[in-house]
Amino acid sequence: MLASLPLLMTSATYGWANHYLFNRPALEVLPELANAPKVKVEALEDFLLKEQAGLIALMAQIENDAKLTYAKSAPQPEALAFKGGDAKTIRNNFLRALRVNTGTPLGYFLQAMPGQPLGGKASNPNTVSIFGDKDLKGIYSFYDVRKGDMVSPVEVVSTAGDEPDFGLDINLFTDNGEQFGKDYGFGTQSFGDAKLYYGTQAPFHIGYYHESGIIFMAAGFLKKTYPRYRVHQYTSLARFAFKTGHPYWGYRFLGWGLHYVGDLTQPYHARVLPTYGTMGMLWINIKAMVGFDKAKLDAIDRISKRHTTIENYHRSTLAKAYAQKNLQHPFIQGMRKTDKDKTYAAFSDDYIVDATAKESYGFSDKVDELIDQSNLLQSFSDGNELPIQNTKALEELDTTIIQLMEGAGAHLRNYVRAGMQ
Repeated sequence: MLASLPLLMTSATYGWANHYLFNRPALEVLPELANAPKVKVEALEDFLLKEQAGLIALMAQIENDAKLTYAKSAPQPEALAFKGGDAKTIRNNFLRALRVNTGTPLGYFLQAMPGQPLGGKASNPNTVSIFGDKDLKGIYSFYDVRKGDMVSPVEVVSTAGDEPDFGLDINLFTDNGEQFGKDYGFGTQSFGDAKLYYGTQAPFHIGYYHESGIIFMAAGFLKKTYPRYRVHQYTSLARFAFKTGHPYWGYRFLGWGLHYVGDLTQPYHARVLPTYGTMGMLWINIKAMVGFDKAKLDAIDRISKRHTTIENYHRSTLAKAYAQKNLQHPFIQGMRKTDKDKTYAAFSDDYIVDATAKESYGFSDKVDELIDQSNLLQSFSDGNELPIQNTKALEELDTTIIQLMEGAGAHLRNYVRAGMQ
């Protein structure tokens, strides 16, 4: 068994930093969403209380589906089945039935683009993330909206696409120190570094669906991953909310599901160790098991730095382009291109495996190699490009990111189209 392999995934928890920066350009060119009328902000409790009878049946069906496909290794315990509630209990009952962190703030807010004025009062970080300022790291700009305000569907979905990084999937396993984690039935954490404050969400945000059969035979825990489950839950809730006349929550749930689609467009969320190959991974593990763990530690450091660097490079490039009002930047235009939308099969239960994760897995070796060749690890720091780059390789890396993002934009739009049906 690959006993040390879980440690090789300690850094791969955030897929991309600030999904809004690419959600927004991808979705503002989707006519079904861009032309939709503004919707009224509604309290979660009001939605749940009004529709609890239908939600009881819907959520039972979601879990019946999950037992067959999405989370059959971790079915929902019967005691958690949603049974409604009153004004004091229904929110907690709903979140427990979803098996998310019940302490997630779930405030009412939207995000502003870099360089743009806030549309209202700046949000208290503690109403956005379970970790407050520590989690937002100065890379987000949120402003409050009030219940009853009329808001843009594009903004609701694009903003909500970051929310699963703000606490929903934190501490859900039996060994994460929370009582609800002991209740939820997911067992012990399959991979990721629980010592990192955000590390416990890893199995919900990663989909290693395309490793070799040998790796899966040796490391069955890689299959204990839950993005398909989350997408199914939130898509089902979105469609229900639209059908029952609650469009704000339809769009917000849709944004929650969108997050996992976006995460799987990140190559380091679809591939355990890019460029290493199956035999290389096995050899690292064998050496670690007999006490020679330098190769394992080197691999951890290598992947951690590359994942973090490409994420920050992508985010800061987008943020800088928006701050400078450079809407023609290729990273933005790549997300807006709709040419590829119809080249993929219609969105289905298998889409994020067969299209999204497969495509990003296919890009993983090239991205990893170009990070090295461009000298990006040494030349990019805190959003500053230093004059020690390999310019030609960096241009090729940018071209590869643009190609990856053209596919990502299509995946996000295909998901939203399906969720609005």
